[in-house]
Amino acid sequence: MTPQARQAGEYHTMLRIATAQTATVLVVDDDEHFRALARTVLDPAGFEVREAGSISECLQRMLQRAADIIVLDILLPDGDGITALLEIRERFPRTRIVTVSGANESDLYLSVSSDLGADASLSKASISTLGELLRVVLGQ
Repeated sequence: MTPQARQAGEYHTMLRIATAQTATVLVVDDDEHFRALARTVLDPAGFEVREAGSISECLQRMLQRAADIIVLDILLPDGDGITALLEIRERFPRTRIVTVSGANESDLYLSVSSDLGADASLSKASISTLGELLRVVLGQ
């Protein structure tokens, strides 16, 4: 292990220790590359990251163990994120929801999701700020 890698590992360990409470994040997106990128951003920030590739998988994982926050794509293969947002809000009212979209009309989708109860929204192009946004949404 190089000194830089060891130092980075020690830094990430300190970050996790400094986090008073590890929040569980469920990243829901059919794009496995986006899920992997979200994990790359959130793991070092001390979040426990779980993944789902569809709305049905999201709901299944939530029934198994509810997440503190869901990062929800707006366009999914088994339905739209707007409808999923409403269902998740109804079934899991304590769970925070951040909607994401990379679609051409993402501004419209994200605006509608905020109007319908998303705690925050983010363009996929701004993924590097996801950890900071989740901390704000969680009040940390």
